[in-house]
Amino acid sequence: MSYQRLSGDSEISRIPSFNVLQPAKSPRSPSSFHHSRRPSSRSLAKLGLSGRWNSSPWNAATTHTAISIAAGTVMCLFGYEQGVFGGIIVGHEFIEYFHDPSPALIGFVTSVYDLGCFAGAVLTLFVGEWLGRKRMLIIFTIIMASGILMQTAAHNMQHLLWGRFIAGIGNGGNTATAPVWHVETSHQSAKGQAVVKEMVVNVLGFVVSNIITLAFSRMSTEAQWRFPLGIQLIYIVIILTMVPILPESPRWLLARNRDAEAKAMLEILSDDDIEEEFKSIRESVRQEQAVQVSWAKIFKGGQATRRMLLGMMLQICQQLTGINVLCYYLPLVLHKSVGLSELASRLLATGNAVCFMCATAASLLFIERLGRRPLLMAMAAAQSIAMLGIAISTEVSHENGAHIPGIIATIFISMYFLAFGFGWVATPWLYPAEVNSLSMRTKGAALATACDWLFNYVVVQTTPIGIHYLHWGLYLVYAVLNASFVPLIYFLIVETAGKSLEQIDRWFAANPSWLVHKTSNSTSVNADEESRGMRAPLKHQESDESDSMVKDFERTERRYDGSLERARQRNSSGSLYKIQGDDEEEEDRYET
Repeated sequence: MSYQRLSGDSEISRIPSFNVLQPAKSPRSPSSFHHSRRPSSRSLAKLGLSGRWNSSPWNAATTHTAISIAAGTVMCLFGYEQGVFGGIIVGHEFIEYFHDPSPALIGFVTSVYDLGCFAGAVLTLFVGEWLGRKRMLIIFTIIMASGILMQTAAHNMQHLLWGRFIAGIGNGGNTATAPVWHVETSHQSAKGQAVVKEMVVNVLGFVVSNIITLAFSRMSTEAQWRFPLGIQLIYIVIILTMVPILPESPRWLLARNRDAEAKAMLEILSDDDIEEEFKSIRESVRQEQAVQVSWAKIFKGGQATRRMLLGMMLQICQQLTGINVLCYYLPLVLHKSVGLSELASRLLATGNAVCFMCATAASLLFIERLGRRPLLMAMAAAQSIAMLGIAISTEVSHENGAHIPGIIATIFISMYFLAFGFGWVATPWLYPAEVNSLSMRTKGAALATACDWLFNYVVVQTTPIGIHYLHWGLYLVYAVLNASFVPLIYFLIVETAGKSLEQIDRWFAANPSWLVHKTSNSTSVNADEESRGMRAPLKHQESDESDSMVKDFERTERRYDGSLERARQRNSSGSLYKIQGDDEEEEDRYET
């Protein structure tokens, strides 16, 4: 390990570097002082970064690509699960093997997966911060693998139900964690695109599930439905191979007072100087820790409640757009509502899935340019028109038995998928990780994901019954819901595009009103506000929380300044001293 001398008023510093690795007790050479200091190999091993990271580190771009692949695989598996069951429940082999299940039972065996996802998201609330982002992904992926094995080997409906529920628990924990991990390890300018990439591969999983079920639809054995379920294990292998060797979130490490490791992770994630970014994140973490957000604070009605509810609201709205009426049951919708044959329904479902993926990929080009609010409002209006068109055309087709209204309904279904892919597929998953402050980011993201899965369950459970009894009226309900989301977004949803997580914190401090349609999108402050250190907006926001935060932060600063002053006095007298760290994990020595 290498060290830096103190010079002038500089602090005792630890600047991790992966250029040279020296034993902690090796004698110093003068040249060693030219290298930056970094944490011990034992600390890095605990992060899963020993070996290749020390000897042949990847550059930052490759690291971000690897994180995108790992987080994207989690979401791809999620997308595969959304589409695979809708493809196998219309197959003759599945229906015969499980003795022609009723629409209510079909709805329950499909939606019980979402109940499991809800349970997994709730579990994240209690263990997410303790385990960290990487260990959460590893543990819940193993849980999901066991559920997939149970589904694949199921011999009766009970085995299938339990397998789907257990797999849902794993997926719920993963989908609550992967977007947060991805956002916290992404650059400010790329955090929006990071989650959009996840959604692109999420839809890719949906496409793959349609292709697989189509390819096996003509088989007359149990492999018609067992193979599409079992092939999900390929995703499990990719996740469990990649996640252990990738960096942990620097923000989570700083929140756990593991500053040296956090700086090491930032150096891995950036090819530029990370000092300013490190200081900015550390300051934000200190301020957040000064006001720890308990469950009581989250639900007492202040800004913490507002930020949490915004993320939850957008996830609920995503489900109530009706996307999983079509994702989970598109072959069934085309077969029962539109009147197409089983093969034609599967082919059109696959084609719509491909269009859905292309629209989601295209949103990468403008999600940061246009912003969250304009995209959400415009696409909600388009989805409302599409659902209205589906409702009218399916009713005409049902009464007259004509083919043209069925074709028109199919066109409107494609229009809906395109609109949802452009605007709604990614933002509700990105938004909770953006809008919640660090101290409540895990709680906020997990609660938002739990809401998503709970309403996902409601939609998936009621869809077969709605198709059977309401017919075209089911799509009219979702047309009205989509139209209602336009004013909801206009008045309540805060724009987060182009802002760092720290800038979003400052925006909420300066804009306490729930109605945002007249507020400025800027995070800048004038000179007077800067001279007051943004204390006035904070007091205006929530006096009790901000006063406590300021006092605790000032006490911490005074203790820190006192330690620096004593170090400077010793340095000015020319004495040398050693500081033995208390942390046994790092086993580092500091020399001044």
